[in-house]
Amino acid sequence: MRVLGRRPVADPAELATVVAECLPHLEPGLTLLERAPSAGEIPVDLACADAGRRLVLVLCDTVAGPELVLRAVEAAAWWGEHAALLAHAFPGARLEAVAPPRTLVVASRVSDRALRLVRALGPLAPVPVECRVFTDPEGAVVSLERLDVPASAEAPRAAPAPAAPAAAEPPRRDPSAERAEALIGQLARLRFSEVFR
Repeated sequence: MRVLGRRPVADPAELATVVAECLPHLEPGLTLLERAPSAGEIPVDLACADAGRRLVLVLCDTVAGPELVLRAVEAAAWWGEHAALLAHAFPGARLEAVAPPRTLVVASRVSDRALRLVRALGPLAPVPVECRVFTDPEGAVVSLERLDVPASAEAPRAAPAPAAPAAAEPPRRDPSAERAEALIGQLARLRFSEVFR
């Protein structure tokens, strides 16, 4: 039986190094393209390609808060807007320029606030992953756990606008009521005609 002791990772750069060494375990088929690339003004820790040749951006921090989640969304948006630069920025990678980039946020701990934001963002959100490093006499053991974030309940929708009234169709009437009205009409005409006699 191996007894593991947890080794805290206090530096985001060290965490990025650990993740770079474990990319196939983070996601099968993931390959490193570049360390510390940028997405415009947004710093990114790892730029990778997945098995489908889609750009995957990995952002690391010791504790993932809403700021890291938003940074990941912004980085993906930047590369989505500048997809024409993919071939120049990552020559030879043959990245798919049509598909929008995916993002992962990796941290020793993902905060509840970050998870709430991930739920709220839905399909635009990065995938949150918790990374823990353990040691024993034989060396380091890394645990990468993708957090299952159930989709947020749909936001309440406004009540639908009332439908425009359809063309008024005359209400169906009881035949006896029609006969009664016809009789009343005849009596009224008779009375009118007798006035002028």
